[in-house]
Amino acid sequence: MTQSDHLIRLFIPEASTRVHAVQLQGSWRQIQSLHPDEPAPAHHLLGEMAAASCLLSASLKYEGSVTLQIHGDGPIRLAVAECNAQMGLRGTIKRAQDAQIAPTASQRDLINCSGLGRFSLILDPMQPHQKPYQGIVSFVGDTLSEAIESYMAQSEQLQSRLWLFCKGEAAAGLLLQQMPHEGGHCGSTPDARQEGWNRLSMLAQTLTASELLEEDLLSVMNKLFWNESVRLLDERSPRFHCPCTRARVGRMLTTLGVEEVTSILSEQPSVSVTCDFCNTPYSFDAVDCARLFNDPLPTEQSTLPGPQTPQ
Repeated sequence: MTQSDHLIRLFIPEASTRVHAVQLQGSWRQIQSLHPDEPAPAHHLLGEMAAASCLLSASLKYEGSVTLQIHGDGPIRLAVAECNAQMGLRGTIKRAQDAQIAPTASQRDLINCSGLGRFSLILDPMQPHQKPYQGIVSFVGDTLSEAIESYMAQSEQLQSRLWLFCKGEAAAGLLLQQMPHEGGHCGSTPDARQEGWNRLSMLAQTLTASELLEEDLLSVMNKLFWNESVRLLDERSPRFHCPCTRARVGRMLTTLGVEEVTSILSEQPSVSVTCDFCNTPYSFDAVDCARLFNDPLPTEQSTLPGPQTPQ
């Protein structure tokens, strides 16, 4: 029996390589249930993004959220997955109006059919001494794994390999990342480190989707790296979490300006906003909106991207 939502972090000193593996079931089912009308290829993409966001969040010393975002030039126009430092996870996906997706559509067909797709990584901090960050690059390769590997090679200049899987009610991923050689602390020569990295990459390449999606993660890692000296750093439990609040939605409305909000209220009794991530509805009548501009709500930490445009 596997743990429903499980992330483990390992370190292999001889290759100076960290290994992160994640398996999502309960949290992924909740995200999936909030987008019931999406076809299987769209769910497959979003599941892989959810797994990737967990892996990257766990790889950073960063008190905040990691958001992966794709702006597509195909049937999928936007896909977002976000994971915070406490492994709170959410995701959303949007299709172009009236877009049809074939059951066998590839990720290139979905988001990069004309080569104009964009991939971005956003770091949204919780601590005042940390700065927000956003990196945007062209979507490189045919799959999400290839796009993230390309991004990490450019931005972090670290050797990284990523495997992502999604099938039915489970999503999973494996990340290998070689750490910089600093002062001989890793206890191996550069040649030995490279040889170890090559060996680990070849071993990981033998991993099957069913193993990572269905079997116990620790058992899979022990079987995969049985001949390596592996340190277990820690284990974590991802979960679905959407931090949207009425206060955050209210502040988003104030960014539209008084004239825009007044225009909406002239046509309907209230401004209605539904969170794209958890489908929670929020409604602000004329009195509520007047208070927003005259008595702003207390400041909370922002989380990008926010709810959808008000109706």
